[in-house]
Amino acid sequence: MPATPRDPAVDAQFRLGRELAETAARGVLGGVFYVLGWLVVAYLGHLPRDRPLLALGLLLLFVGFTAGRVLLARRSAQAAGAERQLLNAWWALFLVTALVWGGITLWLLLDPSLAPTRMAAIICTIAYATAYAHTFAMRWRRAALGIALLFLPSVVLSWRLADLGGVAFALTVYLVYLLSALRASRNQYERQLSLELALRHQRDRYELQSRTDALTGLDNRREFTVNLERAFVQNTPLALLVIDIDHFKQINDRHGHAVGDAVLVALAERLRLHFDPPGARLARIGGEEFAVLLEGDGGNLALATAEQLCRRVAASPLAADVAGSTVTVSIGVGQRRRQRTPDEFFAAVDGALYRAKQQGRNRVCGLD
Repeated sequence: MPATPRDPAVDAQFRLGRELAETAARGVLGGVFYVLGWLVVAYLGHLPRDRPLLALGLLLLFVGFTAGRVLLARRSAQAAGAERQLLNAWWALFLVTALVWGGITLWLLLDPSLAPTRMAAIICTIAYATAYAHTFAMRWRRAALGIALLFLPSVVLSWRLADLGGVAFALTVYLVYLLSALRASRNQYERQLSLELALRHQRDRYELQSRTDALTGLDNRREFTVNLERAFVQNTPLALLVIDIDHFKQINDRHGHAVGDAVLVALAERLRLHFDPPGARLARIGGEEFAVLLEGDGGNLALATAEQLCRRVAASPLAADVAGSTVTVSIGVGQRRRQRTPDEFFAAVDGALYRAKQQGRNRVCGLD
């Protein structure tokens, strides 16, 4: 059976969903640390006493940012197709917060009266920028922009202040580390995501193999049974065709099993072409036995379709290597009426197939 095709759109949607979930989980509590950082800085600078309105205004701003994260986290839990918009909203909030804190750090470093707050502000800046490098590397360009908004004001201004020369050097070295750590975190995230996607593809492939006949690609007996039982549970109008290749053992004996397999594959393809509507489920349920479930068919359409299929198969060879022989099929067909269980319905249609065989093969028999 061919490998399960990978749908790039499905993979891209998985990536977005995973990124949103991780962004929400990692970002929901981050706003609290900005609130705490501002409280520490405000306390050290005596801002509640000297500039109460400013201190309160900035505190409420960071509390608002924190509340915005909580609201976004709740929305992210029920994204349902809005992943990209929510990610943009998260990053807008992150970057605005970084811009505000970077501006505050710049102000604290420039104002001599707030010198006692400098080290606390720089330490908080280092912590926030580190979070971008290690926690939000999923979007490395935006993370780098967040680091720049937070860190560059401190680095640039520290070099201009004589009493912070040593700090300036340390901050510059740490900025280089942050950018390298951001790159490493990004690569690690991509490797982890690629591994998870590979595991998902492998799971999907195994799941498909458990439901699919390996030779023909049709549903297997297990999947056929599941679909038949589901149709009964839903009380769906239903018709069933059970199809058997006539004298299939003679084909194998005369031409070999490779040709027999080619006949089975050719019949499966003929069934795909013949039964086009979405309500048709095609299955290989035995060696040379196939079944077709026609959901929504409660009339005589199934019988006419079966007779047409029988004529078409007899009119043209199913495989080039048996062109000198006529391959025919016998078909039992019936609509669900009085049968109370899926097994009873299948047994009735299978009995119709047996009568078609008894009456000379290459024919269709319906239920009595």
